[in-house]
Amino acid sequence: MIDFHTHRTSNDSGTLIRSLLLSEAEKITENDLFSVGIHPWHSENIDFKAQLSKLNTLVKRVNVVAVGEIGIDKYKGASLEKQIELFEKQVHIAEKNQKPVVIHCVRAWAELLEVKKRLKPTTPWAIHGFRGHLELAKQMVDADMYISFGPAILNASDVLLESIKIVPLNKLFIETDEIDVSLKNLYITIAKIKKVKFRDLEEQINFNFTDFFNRNLASNFTKA
Repeated sequence: MIDFHTHRTSNDSGTLIRSLLLSEAEKITENDLFSVGIHPWHSENIDFKAQLSKLNTLVKRVNVVAVGEIGIDKYKGASLEKQIELFEKQVHIAEKNQKPVVIHCVRAWAELLEVKKRLKPTTPWAIHGFRGHLELAKQMVDADMYISFGPAILNASDVLLESIKIVPLNKLFIETDEIDVSLKNLYITIAKIKKVKFRDLEEQINFNFTDFFNRNLASNFTKA
């Protein structure tokens, strides 16, 4: 199983991608997979140039497999204008280093779509911890983004259930985020909602993992 986005150091089974803040760079080890980025919550009062330079150095490490979580949050962080500027600069770093992007977005979906349309990134993007409604999920998928569902699915509202149902299996990931929850239970829950066999879901998400991340690196780790 693949834990697409987690702040934990281990799970019940499978491969995990540990999400770190830029300030947590010392936690990067040789044998795990990581995503690293400047979270929009930490976008105020920072030295953009120094922080972006540090990120550009870190993403060159082979097991830093994505830039993230980065994005736009209208409820917390710097001004919307500054957040978008910081987000775009991190996207450019991801593009330069050919690393995919893991996104945190709160109430800024139109802005996110506008940035993607304007920048035309070649590396894939994924929304982590999605809880939005069906039409929003469709918009993200139509914009060629992956969607990752987290622990909220265990007590999913009707709105979230409908979103899960319409996301194609080849655009779907599952994550534990920061919650101490069984990854296997999340897989079982999604399989029931999607009305697919557990093994088929597991196999598809492994394919998605290979497509989203560097193909050679992904295949090596999924064999481990």
